[in-house]
Amino acid sequence: MTKIGIIVNHSTRAAEVDIDKVCAYIEEKGGSFHRLKVKSGSAELMENFTDITDLPKDADCVMVLGGDGTIIQAARELAATGVPILGVNLGTVGFLAEVELAYIYKAIDAVMAGKYKLEKRFMLKGRVIKDGKIVYDANALNDIVVARGNLVRAISTTVYIDGNQVSSLHGDGIIVTTPTGSTGYNLSAGGTIILPDAEVFGIHPICPHSLNSRGVITSSASKIDIDVEWNKRSEPDEAIVSFDGNKGIRLMPGDKVQIMKSELTVPFLRINDFNFFESYRKKFLS
Repeated sequence: MTKIGIIVNHSTRAAEVDIDKVCAYIEEKGGSFHRLKVKSGSAELMENFTDITDLPKDADCVMVLGGDGTIIQAARELAATGVPILGVNLGTVGFLAEVELAYIYKAIDAVMAGKYKLEKRFMLKGRVIKDGKIVYDANALNDIVVARGNLVRAISTTVYIDGNQVSSLHGDGIIVTTPTGSTGYNLSAGGTIILPDAEVFGIHPICPHSLNSRGVITSSASKIDIDVEWNKRSEPDEAIVSFDGNKGIRLMPGDKVQIMKSELTVPFLRINDFNFFESYRKKFLS
């Protein structure tokens, strides 16, 4: 029996889908379902969107109905379980979703028949270091961003790759992205689009106060350090670091963010003949 977990973001277009009807269809096809509860309030750092503790250990996949943000949150929570994700777009762009809502029943048919492929996406692992101590660590599917906080003024950062200084930047911050995240904030900031199967990180400055600042592509085996530096207008809490767009952690000059490839990967179900460039043109150029 195929067991499908279901996550629905009720703040998007959830009213357009009859979840009870979807669940009944799964049972009609000989499968079973488990609806995960969506937390009514955000936990600290807004990291826990759903409660996955009661997800059956033998679940075959989790169907996530929502936008890219919902899919990313689910990916972060499910990564340690290894359960594949099937994204159904209830958002605006839905670049990470495998199917649009109109094709949800065809998608269920394909899952039940085992007509799918697994595509694994790697994650980032980040650590926040204050006074030489790790005060926070987490994984990110899209990106880890060090940026200015509430003050509308540039911050100073120094970027190292494997201990070698790459650049010292004065601007709004730095984006470190996976290939998955290269079509997110990185794209909006003018960063390079990276194909999903490339084993690289992208490092891109945000609004650098310079005419010659450029992004860098480096191997996913690299270790990246971002130091928040003092400048003549520094404030104690002028910078933040954010994992996949979650609520930021305050940084002070002298703090460091270390970023490397996570040991976790996120498997996505592919039931269509996915073509990255076709999807890119459809989602971003139409």
